[in-house]
Amino acid sequence: MDMLKLANQVRRKKAQDNKWFLYEFIDKNPGLTVYEISKKINWTNGKINHYIQKLVKEDFINNSDKVVNGRNQKRYSSKTVKELINWDEFNKK
Repeated sequence: MDMLKLANQVRRKKAQDNKWFLYEFIDKNPGLTVYEISKKINWTNGKINHYIQKLVKEDFINNSDKVVNGRNQKRYSSKTVKELINWDEFNKK
């Protein structure tokens, strides 16, 4: 049982590391599509989509739609620190 708990902790840590690696990559390289990101960091599109969905849901990154050659492309960028801070909550203290 202890080995199972340890394995789960290792998996969760690796998932967190992957998520923050992708966030930092998007922060340094804004405006890329999933395909462009996958070519630069050598991850599958599915893996990138998985972590992007988490980052969008947690409100750490923005996505924008752009039509190129009649095709819709989603491009991703990180939010600024000002966008991440809940100023209403911050001003209450």
